[in-house]
Amino acid sequence: MLDHKQSNALELERPAKILFDQKEDLIGDMLVNTVAFRAIKNAYPRWTIHVLAGAANREVVSSNPDIDKIIPFAGLWRTIKSLRHEHYDIYYFHKNRLTLQDFILLKYAGAKVNIGRDKADFKLFDYSIVAPSETEVERFARLLELLGVNEIDRSYQFHLTPEELSRGASHIATLSGRPVIAFNRYGNHRGKLFSRSRAVQLIREINRVYKGAAIVLLCSPATRHETIGMQGELALDNVLAAAWIRTIRDSAAILRHVDLVVTPDTSIVHIACAFHKPQICVYRDQTELQLWRPMSGQAIILLPRSPSRQVDDLDLTEFARALEKARAWVSFQPTE
Repeated sequence: MLDHKQSNALELERPAKILFDQKEDLIGDMLVNTVAFRAIKNAYPRWTIHVLAGAANREVVSSNPDIDKIIPFAGLWRTIKSLRHEHYDIYYFHKNRLTLQDFILLKYAGAKVNIGRDKADFKLFDYSIVAPSETEVERFARLLELLGVNEIDRSYQFHLTPEELSRGASHIATLSGRPVIAFNRYGNHRGKLFSRSRAVQLIREINRVYKGAAIVLLCSPATRHETIGMQGELALDNVLAAAWIRTIRDSAAILRHVDLVVTPDTSIVHIACAFHKPQICVYRDQTELQLWRPMSGQAIILLPRSPSRQVDDLDLTEFARALEKARAWVSFQPTE
């Protein structure tokens, strides 16, 4: 059977090589991983950390000093060949729902110890972390406890190069107006994005509350044309589409230098947390909020009007109140 494995013991007293599986290519998930990367390196400086990553989420950790190697997912069998060559001591698989591809990868990667989450009945795993009804950060904390790491900094890390920081600052410097507010319209899943008409309403409300502010519209290459069109529809001199963005690292470089972030629940929430930026974030329901709550004391969290699970159904009056509340954090603050 694919899920059969003899249980092996963790050996924490000697250097180990650990693999984190993040091939699903989710940017926010990778950012949460940085909590574990840092904690392990602090506790075990001689351990080696590898990350199996997708094309997009590896950008989040490409400059992370706690990671020794990033392994791009290159198809099942080519990836298995690469992983078997590494001779891992520990393979940590954070994903909750497993596909046949996952079973095969775990079976043949050849790690001495496999660790999974909520998989006590799966003989493929030597250890199964039980972490019900917790945030993703706390689930990683359970892994770290298993590894003998109890001192945990729960903040995220997004390391940018000096060149990236300089480019981000130069783009912000071209904007007329202060404070600088980043507006993100897009989320990853259904129910997690603002329609164009709603986004226009929200931006006009930001402009009303923060007179004289510069508002930068985040976008990806795929949404650049539409975002430029929305800038034209708004016809406000202080609103600018960030058409220069190529990757998530470009977005992060902008966020590093803004004063307030407005976004639906997506990776932008967690990047803002990494940079300790005040934000107004809209989640579609309490369940996702419980899992992905922003790790920040400067986050105002809003939900759509019940019973909707669409962030587009945000109450405009509540949004206006949130903008007023956020003024205590951003008014007259200079950009970094």
